[in-house]
Amino acid sequence: MGVSYTEAEQQLGTAVAQIFDSDPTVRAVGIGRHESGFGYRAVRNAAALFPLGGVINAFAALDVAHTIPAQVANIPVSVVDAPGEVRSLVLIPDTGLATPAIATTVPEVGAFRPLVAGLQIENFDDDTRQRTAGKLQPGFLIVGTLGCFVKLANGKTAILSNNHVVAAENHGKKNKDQIYQPGSIQANPTLDVAQLTTFKKIVPSPGGLQPPAAGVTLNEIDAGIAVLAAGAAFQQGYLPSRQLVTPHGTARASVGDRVFKVGRTTGLTRGTVTSVATVVGPVPYRDGASWFQSSIEIEGLNGTLFSDHGDSGSAIVRESGEIVGLLYAGNGQQTYACPIDAVFKFFKCSLA
Repeated sequence: MGVSYTEAEQQLGTAVAQIFDSDPTVRAVGIGRHESGFGYRAVRNAAALFPLGGVINAFAALDVAHTIPAQVANIPVSVVDAPGEVRSLVLIPDTGLATPAIATTVPEVGAFRPLVAGLQIENFDDDTRQRTAGKLQPGFLIVGTLGCFVKLANGKTAILSNNHVVAAENHGKKNKDQIYQPGSIQANPTLDVAQLTTFKKIVPSPGGLQPPAAGVTLNEIDAGIAVLAAGAAFQQGYLPSRQLVTPHGTARASVGDRVFKVGRTTGLTRGTVTSVATVVGPVPYRDGASWFQSSIEIEGLNGTLFSDHGDSGSAIVRESGEIVGLLYAGNGQQTYACPIDAVFKFFKCSLA
C-alpha cells in the first residue's frame, strides 16, 4: 500500500540518501504513485543522462549488482530500469546537432514569423566561437527549442529556454550573444530574433560525486532568458497547424498529470507525469556532471518516445493549458523538466 503524498514528501531526503547509496546505477529518485497512494520511484540506468540538446558527454557503464531497498521508512519503493545507453563525445546530426541540409517532417525546424513556442533556436555567437576553437564541426549547429514567451520585470518580452540552449551551458555572453531562429552557420541579421540576457548558472558536483555524498550540489533549474529583438513579432502558443491550447498560466505538476510538449526534434508528443520532487543526474555539461532536485519526470503515453536531443527548452504543458515545467534532460525513456514556478521566481518574470 502507498502512503499520503505528505508522508512521502517528509521522508524524501532519507529515501534519496538510502536509495542512491544502495546502487550507483540509480539515476533518479522521486515521489510516484504506488497502488492507491504514493511511494518512491527509483530509475536505474548504467549510463548517464544527457541534456536534450547540445554536445553529449559519455559516462562509463557500471557493471555492478546492487539491491535497492523495497521500503524506506515503511514507504514502498518501486524500481524502473531505463535503457542503458552510453553516448560518446561526437556530433550526431539527427539527434540534436543539425546541419541546414537535414530533412525532417517536424515543421518547427523551419523559419516562422511571428515566433511561436516549439521552434528551433540557436545561440549563433557561441556556435561561432565553438567552431573557431575547433570544438564544433564546420557546418553544424547546436540547437534547442523555444519554450515560451515571458514578460520581465522591466516590461520587456523575452524567450524562455534552457541555459544549455540559449546560454551555452554557462558560457554565453550576456547582452551580446544573438539567438537565431531557426539558426545558421553564417551571419544573417534576418534570423536574429533575440539577445541572451541572463541565465541561472548550472553548478557541477566535483569529482563525480553523487548523492548522498557530501559536496554534491543540487541545482533546481536549467534556464535562460533572451530578450526579443526590436520588431520581432511573437505569438504565445504554437503553430496553428498544431491546433493546441495556448498556454495561459503556470501550475505545480502532480503525479498522473497528462501533459504535452512541442519540440524541434520530436514535435508534438504527449505523456504522463510519473514522479515529482525528483533528484536526478548526473547530467553532463561543459563544466562537469551536474545534479538536479525538484524535477518532474515524464514518460510518453503507451511507451512512446516523449523527447529526444534538440527538444531541450520545450515547455511541459497540461492538457488544460498550464505550463508545469521546462524540459532539460532525458534518457530515451524518461524525460526530466525543472519546475516552471521555480524558473519564473528566479527570473522574476511572468507568462507574456
